Amino acid sequence: MISKKWLLLVVFGIFISFWCTAKGKINVLILSGSNNHKWQETTPAIKGILEETGLFEVSITEEPEKMNSTMLGNYEVLLSNWNLFPEKNGNWAEETQNAVLDFVENGGGFVFVHAGSSANYDWAEFQKLAGATWGKGTRHGKQHSFEVVVEEFNHPIVNGMSNFWTTDELWIKMQNFKTCRIIGEAFAPKTNKGFDKMEPVMFEGKLGKGRTFFLVLGHDVKSMRNLGFKTLLQRGSEWAATGKVKQKLPHELTLKRKTSENKLKWKKDKNSLSLLNQKQTVWRYNFNPSEGKPYIHPLSTIQGTELTWLRPNDHPWHRAVWFSWKFINGVNFWEENRKTGVSDGKTEIISTNVETGKDFKASVTQQLGYRIADQEYLLTEERELQFSPPNKYGNYYVDWKCTFTAKEDVVLYRTPLKHEPKGKGYGGYAGFSIRLNKDLWDTSFESDQGEKESVHGARASYFTFNAKGVQGEHVGVSIFDDPDNYGDATHWYVWNTDNHPFYYFSPAVIFNAKMELKKGEKLKLKYRLLVHGEETDKNDIKAEWERFVGQ
Repeated sequence: MISKKWLLLVVFGIFISFWCTAKGKINVLILSGSNNHKWQETTPAIKGILEETGLFEVSITEEPEKMNSTMLGNYEVLLSNWNLFPEKNGNWAEETQNAVLDFVENGGGFVFVHAGSSANYDWAEFQKLAGATWGKGTRHGKQHSFEVVVEEFNHPIVNGMSNFWTTDELWIKMQNFKTCRIIGEAFAPKTNKGFDKMEPVMFEGKLGKGRTFFLVLGHDVKSMRNLGFKTLLQRGSEWAATGKVKQKLPHELTLKRKTSENKLKWKKDKNSLSLLNQKQTVWRYNFNPSEGKPYIHPLSTIQGTELTWLRPNDHPWHRAVWFSWKFINGVNFWEENRKTGVSDGKTEIISTNVETGKDFKASVTQQLGYRIADQEYLLTEERELQFSPPNKYGNYYVDWKCTFTAKEDVVLYRTPLKHEPKGKGYGGYAGFSIRLNKDLWDTSFESDQGEKESVHGARASYFTFNAKGVQGEHVGVSIFDDPDNYGDATHWYVWNTDNHPFYYFSPAVIFNAKMELKKGEKLKLKYRLLVHGEETDKNDIKAEWERFVGQ
């Protein structure tokens, strides 16, 4: 007779087993530890890309030669970021080779990334699993920008996916074993060691009940940050494991119907105002009192290319397009506690009034207050935003005007300068700011004087950010600093690095000096943010600037 205690344990065990299975995560084993590329950087990047979907549980082995059937029984997918190149022969024992083949034939998946197929040249079955590899006559030119053309629209990995642009290493004349199907290609020009013809960049294959996916892209961490690469790696790994893809495509990679007709409409709720074009958000102004600081996100082109990044992990207090002081009377109103999302200084929305027109102009007026804990306000703000309707080219602007009133003597300041106590070489940003989408590429900044190099800290009347979206379209954002703003021409805080995507700029009104306001004193600031979804000549930007200052 089974005791109640034993029965409860059995039922509990069944429940735990069911619960673990119900979680439904796909177990992936990354093969790493050796590669003629920087595997110490790319392996963590691959792991992060898979885990950010919430679909995968990822493990890593740096000794793939020790794999066996028992070990592989814990996984649904193997992912090779491993080779011994330039050594051609492998070091996997026959037991490991048989275990891998059995794993795939019985329904497991195998994904190869870039040079992860350039391995085990003395093991023909491994090469056939990849379907193609670096062989006799294979070569590549310099890393460059090119369009990836999706070939098999009905394949689950790429179904509904648009072509996209990336900057990567394109392999030319790969050795193809005819055991796979090409599902994506890119043009390799003679000017970069190609043959002026299309070369494959991704393959799919099958062995028994299993599936294989080879993504030739992904030379380094920088190229792995491309949205197209990430999407293919995520979807290809899911397909290799299950034969299906349930992940939704990012809207940037969804095939768009070419149309010159814009269908604009408003979307309003108690905490935000949005302008939509068909189903895509052009812009949204968020003013939820529980969040404190109001902000614009997303800020997009008329066709839906998102330009802003909200709360990135490196600076979670960056709110896409927003205004915030750094220190008011020595208290930090800018940075927020990473756990609570709250600053030491409180920014409060006192009131908001929204007006919209049939011509798709909008006006938002607000009262805001700045204080420490529940003390009286140190500073109040009257804010007015004017949103223009998009013109025939899709360009539009936001006029951002704010008037601050000191309720007592206040000092507005930044991170201390180098020569000051506890001074730092960084910092200096605060005020009107924009943090730009990490998935943009070919990025550059240019001042009103045409300066493109030494831009950080430069004085300028305006700056323009130019970039390209994932489908190769030109996008841009300009910020105009009103000449009547405080002091001389403003110093700009400009940051442009794609090693760790950080695209940010701000007319930093307290870049190099404190600002003191006596009780009752007012400070007026005005900016225009111009969005242009086409390649815009600098003379056009200058003309927009002149219209702005002439109002």
